[in-house]
Amino acid sequence: MGTQATYLPPSLSTETIRTLITSLDLPTPTSIKPLQVRAAFHTIYLITFPPSSNITARSNPNGTITLVLRVSGRQLPDIKTRNEVGVMTWVRRNTTIPVPAVLRFDNSEENPIGHEFTLLEMAPGVSVDQIYDKLSDEEKTSLVRQLTDYLIQLHAKPWDEGYVGGLKLSEGKVTRGPPIDENFWQMPDLQKYWFESELPTKETLETLNPISPDGFSRYVDYTIGCLERYIHAIEVHPSLETYRDMIPRIRAFITQLQKEENTSDLNHVTYVLAHKDLHFANIMCAPSQPGCPITAVLDWEFSGVVPAPRWNPPRAFLWNMKWAPEDKAEQSRMEGLFEKICLEKGAGHLLEEMTLNDKQEQMQTAVNHIRAIVEVCPRGQAGDKVGKWREVAERAMDAFT
Repeated sequence: MGTQATYLPPSLSTETIRTLITSLDLPTPTSIKPLQVRAAFHTIYLITFPPSSNITARSNPNGTITLVLRVSGRQLPDIKTRNEVGVMTWVRRNTTIPVPAVLRFDNSEENPIGHEFTLLEMAPGVSVDQIYDKLSDEEKTSLVRQLTDYLIQLHAKPWDEGYVGGLKLSEGKVTRGPPIDENFWQMPDLQKYWFESELPTKETLETLNPISPDGFSRYVDYTIGCLERYIHAIEVHPSLETYRDMIPRIRAFITQLQKEENTSDLNHVTYVLAHKDLHFANIMCAPSQPGCPITAVLDWEFSGVVPAPRWNPPRAFLWNMKWAPEDKAEQSRMEGLFEKICLEKGAGHLLEEMTLNDKQEQMQTAVNHIRAIVEVCPRGQAGDKVGKWREVAERAMDAFT
């Protein structure tokens, strides 16, 4: 039975990595060290090259160059690596947000290490979550101001034609790609919960997730894409048999969403590129420098173009990665500071764009709770809650009848 851990790459030998580096026409490294971090989707190695190496990347104080090799697991083959590279390339070309340069990548496993990988410039500094409790209020305010500036830049470059999806790099150009989300069903999930002999169909990432190759045209189209996957899951998984009487109601809901009087309100959003996981572990900074400047924003693999109200779905923004009540209260305080800074900078429109209207709120409530039912029942979880989720979903759908 597959698990998340078994889909991570095994530890790679120094010789294997050297073979990869040679195949990429890079100089011979002086050291290769595994980075001891807990990562859900990668194993990470720090690769150092001697001074005067012909590598276009930031140098260390002693003239050497250190690159970061992120070796991908097999949880979401191909699309995660392509999306990460496409988004990071777009951000570097279109904003001043500090993002490490991607020197090499491969979204296939046809290479000496047998895994997808990205080879990145190493970001200087320390992640904010590691030092958050030691920062002064002035330094915290400076960080929020910088992040606000980054969001202003992303919102200043809207995708006016309406588009929900990821990005990919093709022949040097950034083009549309499939949407991707950390909460998608992944390969370990398929093996554990969907490869049962009694299932009538053989499921794939594409049959269970809204992975349209070039994304979806607008908010409603993406929502319908999600609902169609949820209907399919309810139709085929034994644990969801109890909810099959919901299918006609969900199909009627889809019909209502497609009516012109609804789509005009529902699609009335700004489409922006969003990181979607801007907690402080993904923010690098230089605390020894005045103003605690941000040196890098990391982990863009689940980013994408989304309706602006969906820019922060797990409410990760400005979170210090701790779970105590006082930490959530601190996050709320920082969110209030962010709103204040937006208004001070004349960017109150960001706050307006991040807000769902009444119809959108009802649509999203229905979708969220149907998704929750589909996610937990095959896993045998939250049996005491799904009945309540059904009630909430049906009330939200009733708002469209």
